[in-house]
Amino acid sequence: MLSGAIIGLGNVAVNGHLPGWEGCEQAQIIAAADAAESRLAQGRSRLPGARLYTDVSAMLAAEVVDFVDICTPPGMHASLIRLALSRGLHVLCEKPLVLTPDELRLVSDARTESGRVLHTVHNWRYAPIIMQATALIRQGQIGTVQYVSWQVHRCEPSVAVQSPSSPVESATPDPSRMLRTDNWRLDPAIAGGGILLDHGYHALYIVLDWLGEEPQTITATLEKRRHPEWPVEDTANVRLRSSTAEIEILLTWASSSRSNRAVIEGTCGTIRIEDGTLVLKREGGEQSWTFEQPLSQGSHHPEWFRQVRDEFLREMLTDERGGENLTMASRCVQLLHLAKESDHQGGKALAVSGQLRAGS
Repeated sequence: MLSGAIIGLGNVAVNGHLPGWEGCEQAQIIAAADAAESRLAQGRSRLPGARLYTDVSAMLAAEVVDFVDICTPPGMHASLIRLALSRGLHVLCEKPLVLTPDELRLVSDARTESGRVLHTVHNWRYAPIIMQATALIRQGQIGTVQYVSWQVHRCEPSVAVQSPSSPVESATPDPSRMLRTDNWRLDPAIAGGGILLDHGYHALYIVLDWLGEEPQTITATLEKRRHPEWPVEDTANVRLRSSTAEIEILLTWASSSRSNRAVIEGTCGTIRIEDGTLVLKREGGEQSWTFEQPLSQGSHHPEWFRQVRDEFLREMLTDERGGENLTMASRCVQLLHLAKESDHQGGKALAVSGQLRAGS
């Protein structure tokens, strides 16, 4: 039985990761750290046998664990990943893996030096409707993918846990301490941006998986469509072009309703996703599937996380580690950086070729 520790006991940990670890036959969570006593108290009821800490370094010094599960806001990921890898621990980290190419280089180098697994939570890959679409594409049901549209409509950001103290302790935090903040998704120093970083990361690893090849250019525009007072964007438009296909991504927190939609057009068919319904259209007719849980329902999805958990554990326990997850995470981090740079240059199309670094 492997032993692990959770770092951060916010909503994604309490509602997604903790229930996702319950009943696991290969690993158990024996410790947790969070700066807020109120969140530790909540964690105590969910982890009755675990030791709880307000200091990450103290926890890692006191506990004998095989891995850590990082559930903090993104601004702390790079520091905590490097700290854990330096202690010889495997790392599972919430998305986005890190915020910048410089952070990516540092954690990739630390991962190589440690020889440990660094794995990101790409949980949307395991939504049943996404798995069905991916299976149809890989079966050749629509031929070669030529066009993908991915749309996420939300009325507001997901709720973030409230801290007992309102000031942010540091924009470049000490990795031994947990960050305290209110409404961190709207703080660019902590979140790295607005909806582009929050939902764009999911969008990229899904559509890149469907595309099956590297994009050649990226174009992006970021808007404050409804909330000009926010320091981050509430709407993002991203376009990717490859040698054979075009991808359009629309993400917004300024919608009047909540939904997820996708269209995948191939050389001999089309797949349409409308929240909980998937329709495959080919020359011979249509076939549809209805799924119990629409994509726009909920935010934490422990049932999807369990498959990420098992993927992480397999990589930990396998001598020959594929590293596909880290490679995809690295591409997403770099593409998000290029998207922000494109917007900074007025929506200019930027070359992608040669700029994507694998996380090996």
